[in-house]
Amino acid sequence: MNIEEVKKIPLEDFLGRAGFSPVRRQGDSVWYFSPFRQERTPSFKVSLSLNL
Repeated sequence: MNIEEVKKIPLEDFLGRAGFSPVRRQGDSVWYFSPFRQERTPSFKVSLSLNL
């Protein structure tokens, strides 16, 4: 697999397969709890339109 093929994978799908579930959807954004710390308010934002 090369970098161009990796870029085509939707980040939301990748995170789901890694065991992360979105907490909130807002427009074209999906919010997750940070994978690096415990928190009550989601702070990890993924843009579905930009796949970032």
